[in-house]
Amino acid sequence: MHFLPLLFLLTSQIQIDGLFQDWPDGVTHQEDAQFVYKRIVLEDVACLQQLPEQKVIQLGQYTIIFSPKDKGHGVACKLGDTSISSYEAGVIFAPTTASNSFEIRVNKPKLSLPTKTFCLETTGDFRVVSWNVQLGNVLNDRDRSARILNALKPDVILFQELDGDDTPEELSDFLTTSIGGSWLTSMSVVHGTERHHKLRSAISTKFNVTKEIDYGKLKAVLNTVVISKQPIQFLSLHLRCCGGPNSEAETQRQEEANVIRASIEQQQAPTWVIAGDWNLVGTNIPLQIVKADTLSIVHAFQPDGLVTATWSDVDSAFTPGRLDWMLYSPKTLSLTNCFVFDTFDLDEQSLLKYNLSSNDTAELSDHLPLVADFKVRK
Repeated sequence: MHFLPLLFLLTSQIQIDGLFQDWPDGVTHQEDAQFVYKRIVLEDVACLQQLPEQKVIQLGQYTIIFSPKDKGHGVACKLGDTSISSYEAGVIFAPTTASNSFEIRVNKPKLSLPTKTFCLETTGDFRVVSWNVQLGNVLNDRDRSARILNALKPDVILFQELDGDDTPEELSDFLTTSIGGSWLTSMSVVHGTERHHKLRSAISTKFNVTKEIDYGKLKAVLNTVVISKQPIQFLSLHLRCCGGPNSEAETQRQEEANVIRASIEQQQAPTWVIAGDWNLVGTNIPLQIVKADTLSIVHAFQPDGLVTATWSDVDSAFTPGRLDWMLYSPKTLSLTNCFVFDTFDLDEQSLLKYNLSSNDTAELSDHLPLVADFKVRK
């Protein structure tokens, strides 16, 4: 009998979520028919893509260089002596925030990623979609946006990164015309003249809105929406981007999170859904500040059931990561279904059923829609 003492051959695939419960004790290297996996532990807590010195590992046929010294950030990759894109090698890891323990995955040679049949039907009382639409592309690419939203059939949409020139009326009219129903939209206020200061967050819904709160210079907006006769607070946010664990940007993210947490406590409302682009590329402290001990995290996977990443950009030095998160009140809401929507994972039958193309989500935005169904607890 042939034994592989360092290589554990999987009977089920590893989920790249940074939680590690699917790793047997003591095992640091695994593989299956499609992927090769490695678990690494650092001496100190850090972000793999923001290390003070580069770290090199060999995984499968690839050499992976985290925080390469010529750039000081991101990921580089080699196949033999040839430099290739980390996306070509399928490099993905979790968590993408600061930690001392990580799980990493690469593709096996000549891999053709499988697609799957996926059901998009709503399972609860209402469906929430949170979506960073990359510089207002929801209105710039209306046909594609309409296809995606018609397939998802949301009741409440939390948008981020609308363009500064986009208006609530324009977005509501588009939704009403494209996916039916009568939609109302609230948007955060534009502050500043530079484009990244002008980007807006929004909440659009078919339900009755009883209150709207803007958060000043934060890209955040709150609505009280009545669903099943219950008032629910929806908050769409977009925290400061970029920067490692010790950066000024990370400090600002935590300050923004404290403002939002204070608002939650001031409202004294029992039911919340809070989602958006948290830009968690430093620490997960902003998420924990808002979550406190009253909210729960929606842990959603892409349709393949293996990856939690919500952002990717094949032209970037950074690998796919989980930047978009959703929180909810578990005492008053029951989570009945959730997923990160990537049309690339869908088989031809599913694409045809929902009138989609495999590249729809990737062409529309560098962020994927985060989708959750909830039932109101009586």
